[in-house]
Amino acid sequence: MNDFAYWHKQGAKGLYPEVDTFPPEQKRFAGKLLVIGGHKGAFFAVANALAEANKMGVGEVRALMPDSLRGTVPSSPDVYFAEAETSGAFGKAALGEMLVQAAWADAILLIGDFGKNAESSIVFAELMTHCEDKPFFLMRDAIDVVMADVGNWSLREGETMLFVTMPQLQKMLRTLYYPKVITLSMPTNQLIETLHKFTLSYEMTVGVFHNEQLLVARNGEVTSEELKDTAWTPITLWGGTLVTRAAVLRLWNRGCGADKVLATAMNMR
Repeated sequence: MNDFAYWHKQGAKGLYPEVDTFPPEQKRFAGKLLVIGGHKGAFFAVANALAEANKMGVGEVRALMPDSLRGTVPSSPDVYFAEAETSGAFGKAALGEMLVQAAWADAILLIGDFGKNAESSIVFAELMTHCEDKPFFLMRDAIDVVMADVGNWSLREGETMLFVTMPQLQKMLRTLYYPKVITLSMPTNQLIETLHKFTLSYEMTVGVFHNEQLLVARNGEVTSEELKDTAWTPITLWGGTLVTRAAVLRLWNRGCGADKVLATAMNMR
């Protein structure tokens, strides 16, 4: 039996059959996904996300990268560029192009490879707060980039889904002055209780890997699945495919929360 009523244990069959994993018959109903990522010399996470979204059957997908990658990235009508600052990362001047592309999209995936840059932190925090009605999906160093402004974007009305490492979760709760300490060695049931209470206070979906289990929480409900029951490994979890799948599934299942689509993506083969 589950230790808590809000803890739902998922097996190989999956808990959420209401999440449709097949694309709509008409492509125009399959959604528009904007993938943002990269800095000078790093764009493979974006390329992998584009490939996975197209493989799944998304309606349309675009990539937005800093213009320091112009000439490095193969030319494509689905790839757009925004202004970079001197280190080759997104600069504050990129916000205008980001907002143009975000207006086109139904959902936005911040896939990472942003590098460490103060201007990038400002521009992505502004993007998230400007786009109140858009679902955002974040992982890898995208979470680190926006972490300092979590107190603002955590209040946005649009759906926000984070797939975090334990150190990132630890830092986020500390930044929000949340009265619970996350430790890397804490028992799974204690982490689940913390996620339950945290997501009752903050309207975001949080996915995390801990103690060989994948956990996802939203609105106080927590779903878990043992890694051995999935097709993932501790390495492939962070390649971007998992969160890309969740973003595409969210486009196809607009009545479902990000927790259910992430749990379903965890379960996909």
